[in-house]
Amino acid sequence: MKIRMAAALAAALALTACGTRLPDSAFESSVVASTADDTGEVTPGDELAPGDVTDTTLANGTGSSNGSSSPGASPGVTTAGGTKAASGPNQASDVGITATTITLGNITAENGVLGDAFAPAVRGMRAWTAAINAAGGIGGRKVILKTCDDREDRARNLACAQQLVERDKVFAMVGNNTRAHGGSAEYLNNAAVPVIGFPITNAYNRYPHFWSVYPQGYKRDGKSVGNNGQLMFTTGIFRWFKTQLGVTKAAVFNYDISESKQAGDGFAKGMELEGMSVSKYTVSFAAPSFDQAVADMQNKGVEIILDAMDDGANRKLCDAMQRRGFKAKAKVSTIVSMGDSVGNDYNATCRDSVYIPGQSIPYSETGVAEVAKFRAAYAKYQPGLELHQWALESWGLGNMVAEGIKLGGASPTRKGLESFLTSLRQYKANGLYVGLEWGRGEYDKDKVEDCFTVAHFEPAKNQWVQATSRFPFCYPDAHQFSAPALEQGN
Repeated sequence: MKIRMAAALAAALALTACGTRLPDSAFESSVVASTADDTGEVTPGDELAPGDVTDTTLANGTGSSNGSSSPGASPGVTTAGGTKAASGPNQASDVGITATTITLGNITAENGVLGDAFAPAVRGMRAWTAAINAAGGIGGRKVILKTCDDREDRARNLACAQQLVERDKVFAMVGNNTRAHGGSAEYLNNAAVPVIGFPITNAYNRYPHFWSVYPQGYKRDGKSVGNNGQLMFTTGIFRWFKTQLGVTKAAVFNYDISESKQAGDGFAKGMELEGMSVSKYTVSFAAPSFDQAVADMQNKGVEIILDAMDDGANRKLCDAMQRRGFKAKAKVSTIVSMGDSVGNDYNATCRDSVYIPGQSIPYSETGVAEVAKFRAAYAKYQPGLELHQWALESWGLGNMVAEGIKLGGASPTRKGLESFLTSLRQYKANGLYVGLEWGRGEYDKDKVEDCFTVAHFEPAKNQWVQATSRFPFCYPDAHQFSAPALEQGN
């Protein structure tokens, strides 16, 4: 399997880019679910008070989550999972599957301390749902998307999961995007619900029923995170910046909390392996301040800055840089910033130096047919909402899940979908992804192939452009190294 620095970098940045200034207890405890129908509109669902939600898993026979077919399913064609799918009319073959519908779930922090920073993922899912239903659904079945806003709160996240699993009977979760996933990770994994989404926490690097949009090939045995408690990194991204921009003096910022330190240490080690000198700066999670660090970077002649902080802290860092008249050649920012609003959110000192590494082609690349299709659907079904890379990546996940369901024929199952995901090798999603696969990584090697893409915001065009010369861009001999996983995904 190809090991990609972009995957490790995106996952690490996602994990640490979503800091909050308040404890989870500061949030309210009721849960609001909603449903996106085939028009793309969202209507409110039921409210759940804490006492209305019970900490239970699905019981076999009343909502089986073990991937087996219903007793009435007849033998027929073979699915991706090796099980027999019924031939003829569509069957009610598993939880969330009827002859005419497929119910999918999504938990995203659409509101919270960081506002709607996570929301683009579920917006992309809503656009995908409306578009696929307009085209006839999946194998003749209409897609019903049930969504729940956990507001970045773990207790609320668990309540969302219980509601979607036990009441709404979802077949799978697709496009989940929240820093609070630890609240429901064990519950969803024990219920054998496939969860395909964004690795804001290490749940995606630990549990077998979790599938990250930035896969690293970890064994995901449910016991330990990553490769026996180690997260794997590669250095291709750092080599690209050194080669293309001529940078040799780097800085890394992280918070004084374990998740952020974990990522910051990994970035620093990777750049050192590529021959850069690195200055590390740790700032307070509760009250980050940057003026002293900026003065130090200015004195040292720092040329490239990476961070393991949230988007608000990035903007404060840029404000401090502007106050001192300090500009870097590259401000390597996080995927949460990769939307149309970056032109307004970043000041002039940083705006033309913002780069974001990734695993998917920029949503501005309209020459790619699937990107153009996504943008048309997004404009139609999510009008007036900001275009964002997370929305495009959710669209790609929806297409991938639809392919796996179609392979199940008349009687798709959860087991069949997960077997399909396991079997994928360098899945491109019609040109959107560098290549997704969840096979085991070659962690005993010091050097591996590293494939990625880098986006750059160009203020003159007011859009993101692909900075790498080809898609994907690969180095055959990037360094591979590990860093301890300090967050356990639960």
